Parts: sequence; structure tokens; C-alpha cells
Amino acid sequence: MNVIDTIKERLDIVELIGASVALRKTGRSYLGFCPFHPNSRTPAFTVYPDTQSFYCFGCHASGSVFDFVMLQQGIDFREALQQLAQQAGVELQPPSAHEQQQDEQRQRLLTITAAAARYFHYMLVQHAQGQPGRDYVQQRGLDERTIEVFQLGYSLPEWDHLLSRLVQQKGFALDDIVATGLAVERDGRVYDRFRGRLIFPIRNHQGDVVGFGGRALDTSQPKYLNTPQTLLFDKSHVLYGLDQAHEAIRSQGAAVLVEGYVDVLTAHQFGFRNVVAPLGTALTAGHIGLLKKRSPHIYLALDADAAGQRATLRGIQAMQQVSPDDESQPMVTAQGLVRWSNDIQLRVIRMPDGRDPDDVIRADPEQWQALVAAARPVTDFYLESYTADLDLGQPQDQRTALERLIPLILELDSTQQRVYAMRLEQVLGIRADLILGLLKRNVSPTRRQSHNTRTSRYTLPVQAEPAESHTSHRVQPPPSRETYLLALLLQHPRFCPLVEEVLWQHLETFPLVQPLLGSSIEHLFAQTPHRQIWLTWQRSKDEPPANLPTEHVDVGRAWITQLPEPLQDRALALLTLDVYDSREDMKRQMVIDCARQLRLEQAQRWHRQLCQQVQDLADETESESVNQLFVQINGYLGAIRIPRPMSLYDKDLRILLKR
Repeated sequence: MNVIDTIKERLDIVELIGASVALRKTGRSYLGFCPFHPNSRTPAFTVYPDTQSFYCFGCHASGSVFDFVMLQQGIDFREALQQLAQQAGVELQPPSAHEQQQDEQRQRLLTITAAAARYFHYMLVQHAQGQPGRDYVQQRGLDERTIEVFQLGYSLPEWDHLLSRLVQQKGFALDDIVATGLAVERDGRVYDRFRGRLIFPIRNHQGDVVGFGGRALDTSQPKYLNTPQTLLFDKSHVLYGLDQAHEAIRSQGAAVLVEGYVDVLTAHQFGFRNVVAPLGTALTAGHIGLLKKRSPHIYLALDADAAGQRATLRGIQAMQQVSPDDESQPMVTAQGLVRWSNDIQLRVIRMPDGRDPDDVIRADPEQWQALVAAARPVTDFYLESYTADLDLGQPQDQRTALERLIPLILELDSTQQRVYAMRLEQVLGIRADLILGLLKRNVSPTRRQSHNTRTSRYTLPVQAEPAESHTSHRVQPPPSRETYLLALLLQHPRFCPLVEEVLWQHLETFPLVQPLLGSSIEHLFAQTPHRQIWLTWQRSKDEPPANLPTEHVDVGRAWITQLPEPLQDRALALLTLDVYDSREDMKRQMVIDCARQLRLEQAQRWHRQLCQQVQDLADETESESVNQLFVQINGYLGAIRIPRPMSLYDKDLRILLKR
């Protein structure tokens, strides 16, 4: 047994999580409110003693004791391992000589960066020579509290002012100062990297100063300069302001990414404390990983100008100016953003022309809130942006739009592909089944397998059995159309009349069909558990369940307790399933499309059964009765599946799919 398994065996996940989360025993599992996303109405966080794992049906966080500690504290696996080993009384192997040497050097460098941050701050707020820096922060409208909280500073324009202080007065080694990135060694000379700049100390998520950003106060040098790659600082794994924002991101359930230091400072100053920024580079997988530990909901604020839009759409430019000392980092392409949107819920904030978050927040904080609230799902943003210059009524432009969009949609999982195929059917007038066929032709088995592995952690499980280790997660199939419709109706009951209208269509014309197919919504659900869940929910509207455990369950979902225990988790999963949050008209159309297709499948099942009965029956009287019914079901099928006119591009697609 390895050390990880030993720790898991010695620690009880219920006891560990129960120390910070109120849990209530429900059958063989424990239920509580999730600590990783805001929710005060319905407990969706489940702990499973049998598998020593947890799963949240709201935000889909899952895993073992290691995952819980990493998510709760925002630490990496190594830190969680050390903490849990100590708690379990398990002795870890001592670090190697090299690791110990590196840890000691890291501590020395952190001491130097902390001292430099204090000195830069002193120069800004107290020293007479810090007036240029004070003038700049006043011009940008930054108040004293913001300057203090973020420890803003100022570097004098001299070549070795900081270096002399750190070496001569503090006694730090010259090599260590160079290793922090505060000093540059070139042509036998060592001098300060940051000169005549407003200084932004950059902290990791634990609050340690790992680097610095500097904003030039004149035009004689590059506008922005960051610490280069060091033992402490890797810009692809650090977000400015995260140390101040991580609690707000958790409590508000979302992070907002902006482009610049001052955007972050202004947002925090005005009370928007869930705002962070990348550091002179485009978004990387490391940045996304940092945020996913705190919330799966990420909002991206973009420049409104054409160059900014192109940079985001194509991923060919960094999000802000990169200094000459910086190395290039992986960029988020359009496809990359969509790929990540399988793991997280990424939305795009459209900024007004010529304005950045700093401008908007200062002028009108309520407008900023409205812009965030109106943020579009990232794939919607690309659908709109890639078709903005096309006339979608023209077959050639339909073809162009599809050629642009297919590579993006290929990055999505199969459920989302179905959703966006339906979107494209409405936007382009191209049949969804043809688009899905084209997608299947473009996806290789290897690609599909690797994609499923990447996204399985955030996929709704059919049975609540989360992974047993921090490295393995079960791959679950996407929800069926029936599951999807049931989830939509449970979450949005206002759509029930739409489904009932679909069910009643053509029944007056074919009266013999009604007793077979029924006219109530429960008749659409072929799966018995789905019918039972639906009927229980319907009864609860008229008869509230008795013995309501109001301490933990809100009245609106108390009906779940009336279900057999094996169905309670499934019902909760349906209530928290992501049913594609989009425009009202889109939801309405999706409800209608799902109901029509399920009704068609229901009628086809009866058609096959009646066809067999007609062949088997020998009695003429009974055969005539079945024949009449068979004729009516035939007519009903023809009425409900009248195809819409095929566009010119549909025909092109059919030819393409047959090749």
C-alpha cells in the first residue's frame, strides 16, 4: 500500500469534511451544502463513506480527501499531501538533498522579494522622491486603502538604488537578488531591473511575493515590465490579484478575468473583488487550473475594438503588452477556449467601444454589473462573431459559416454538440441531423477518447459514484433526450404547456391514437424512473409532503424525499443538470424539438407493435379493428413528421456525407 492509500485508509472523509461542512445522513450517504459554490437553498453536496469520496450535483466538484483539501484551501497536491499526512500520522519520505537545497533557496528568495516590496511601498507612500508615483496613482483614482492592500510601490530611476540597499543594508547575496529577477546581470554589470516605475507586487495564491510588475511613468522605456521566469515566478501559473480575490471567487461562485493591473485595482476598490488578471501573457491552462479550484464559472472581459476581437477569436495575440524579457507562453485559441468550456462555464463580457473595465467601473459601477450579467457563453460568442459578416440566407455564406464553426464544435462533448447543432439549425437553416453527421465524419476515435478523459470530471454521472483517487474520474455518457427534457421541465415548469400542446396536436384528426399514446406529459417518458420522478413532482404541487425536513431541504424540492431512496440522487441530478442557459426563445424551441422527437419515437414504437399484430392475427373481426388502428397510427406519423423544406445547402451536405 502506497502512502496515498495509507492516508485515505486512516482518514474518514465524512469526519474530515464534516469538520467544516454540516452533513446530514441520508441512507448510505451524507448530504450538505456545497462549500465550493454559492447555494443556500438546496443541499447538493454528497459524501459517500463506502467509496471515501464526494460529489456535488450543483458545481460537479468531486474526488477524494485530497481533492477536497485542494479545492477548499486552493493548494496543490503536494501541499495537501503534507497536510493530510501530518493529520493521519503518516511519515513522508524526507526530501532529497537537491529538493532541500531548492527549498532553502526558495525561502531566501521569498525573504528578498518581501523586503523589496516593503521598500518599494515605503518609497511610494512616504519618501519625498516618490512623488511621481503618487501623482500617477492619484491620476488613476486609486485610494489609500487600495494602495495599502495591494502594497503598491515606486522604484527610483537610479540604476542601483534598490540593489545597494538590499546588499549593503540588508546583507542579501548578490546572486540571490539576481535570481529573484529584481536585478539584471549583463556585460559584467549588475543593476536594478525596475527603474522609475510604479511597482505592482505580484503574489501567489498564498500571498507570497513571487515577482513584480512595473509601469513606466515616462515614454523613455517600455510601458510595462514584469519579472522574468524565476524559481519563484512563472507567469503562466500566476494571476494578479488572486490572493485578494480567491475568497470572493468562492463566495460569489465566479471569477472575472480582465487585462491590466489597474483594471483589477479599480474593480476591487469599487467592491468587485472576484476580479483577477493574467500577467503580460495570454490565458494558459495553468491560469484556468488556478481558477477551476475556486469556481468553474469564469467571465472573460474583452477589448471592444476590432484588434481585440480578432486576438480573442484567433488566439494570435497576447492579452496585453509583453516585455522583451518575457518568453512566449501558450495562448488560448478560439478552439482552446471552447475546449476549456467543457470543463468550466466560460462566458465573454463584451466591453463598450473604446472602454476598458477601469473606465466602465469608475463611470458607472451598475453598468459593469449589467455587462457581467449579460455575458455570453463562449461558444455563443464565437457563433455570433464568426457569422457577423455573412448573409445567412445565402447558401454560399451558409457553407462558409459551417466551415468556420465545425472546428469549434468538434471540441465540445457529444451533448453540447447536439445543443449547438440545434442552434446552427436555427441560425443557418441547416438541419441538425446533417450537421451532427458532418461532425461524426470529422471526429477520430482517438480524439474522442482523449476528450472524454479530459472532461469526465465535470460530466453528470448516471449513478453517483465519484472517482476514488485524485487522478481517476469515471467517464459518464451524456444525458439522453428524455433525460434532457425532464430536467428542463423540472427546472422550468413554465414550459409544460408547450409540451402539452405538442402532445395534443393531430389527436382530434386521429381519435383512435389518443388511448395508445396518451395526452399527458408522463406518457412521453419511456423510462419508468423518469415517469415516477415526474408523477411525484406533479403530486407535490397539490399535496406538499408530510414530515418535511425543513432544516436542510427547501419546500420547492422537498418532493424528492417522497421518492424511493435510489431515485433521490437521480432527481437531484436532474434538478442540477446544466440545461444550456441561453435566451428564452432558444429554451422554448429546444423544449418543443425534444417533445416532438420523443412523441415521434413513441408513435414509432406503437407502429412497429401494431404492424406485428396485423401479421399475427387470424381472427377477421379483431384483425379489422387492429387494421383501423394501424391506419390511424400511420396517418398520425405522417402528420407529426412533415419535413421542413430542405435548403440548397442541406442538399450539398447530404452529398458530402455520402462520400
